[in-house]
Amino acid sequence: MMMMGRPQGRGAGGRPQAGQRGGPFMGLSAPVERSKDFRGTLRKLLARLRSERLVLAVVVVLGSLSVAFSVIGPKIAGNAMNVIFDGVVGKTLPAGVPKEQIIASLRASGRGQFADMLAATNAVPGVGIDFAALAQILALAVVVYALASLLAWAQAYIMAGVAQRTVYGMRREVEEKLARLPLRYFDSHAHGDLLSRVTNDVDNIATTLQPGLSQRRIQRHRTEDRRKRDECHLRRCGRQDSSGRGS
Repeated sequence: MMMMGRPQGRGAGGRPQAGQRGGPFMGLSAPVERSKDFRGTLRKLLARLRSERLVLAVVVVLGSLSVAFSVIGPKIAGNAMNVIFDGVVGKTLPAGVPKEQIIASLRASGRGQFADMLAATNAVPGVGIDFAALAQILALAVVVYALASLLAWAQAYIMAGVAQRTVYGMRREVEEKLARLPLRYFDSHAHGDLLSRVTNDVDNIATTLQPGLSQRRIQRHRTEDRRKRDECHLRRCGRQDSSGRGS
């Protein structure tokens, strides 16, 4: 009976020998390639973007305005919270009594912390929440947040156009280069490597251009916006705690 030999590189029982990987896809994994000249590649990419200098300047202006509105928005929302807080505190105070007299009375009774808190507010004794002023502040906040979102969208839209135009030029140059290469070049190079350079590498450049210059900035602004809102909430809670301890 004919004896079939074991596959090369395997020991008894068909198990992989020591120091070798098993499995049907052995040898297909390849190490991740890294840029051999990152600075040189960056200089070439910036040189390609030289024709888009005016558009990039517009993107920077839009990004700066979006940052400004994103920072102003939480401050306006904080003013709305102040109006609500002043109205709640003012409603608990006796009407017709001057605010300075109430503060002096609180200090005389040993409630200096509550007196300091009351002095720092715009509360009017006996007057509740000013809903007209609150509506104006909230309307302004909506306009500011809408402008910030619109500017961020315009920035991303314009930057997407820059990325697509740059990638289109690169693809056209790659196509012209491939058309000039002799047939022996394709016979001596792996087809997968050529396809990777034509498709994946160019797509990676497009992905780097758009999120790298716009989306990361927008994400950072949103993080700053959340931090501002958290600080405003903490200040409001601190005032309420001071009011509770003083009473």
